[in-house]
Amino acid sequence: MTIFPPVFTIPDMKYPNRLRVQRAERRITQIDTALKAAIPQSRYWRIENGYDEATEAERKRLARVLKTDVDTLFPQVAA
Repeated sequence: MTIFPPVFTIPDMKYPNRLRVQRAERRITQIDTALKAAIPQSRYWRIENGYDEATEAERKRLARVLKTDVDTLFPQVAA
């Protein structure tokens, strides 16, 4: 019997939960957040869920949209 590896991989969860929490506290949808930050919604989803890392420009725009500083949303990047 052959055992196949899983089709998906578990993302590296560096900071997505902070992003999700900040967004949820402000009662903003992923789509609204992505639009206001000028990021495609699918890209935003990938950042929030840990599949992609945000660029410096995306981090700044997301912090502006969520009315917080970059270090709060992305502490590991700042360290």
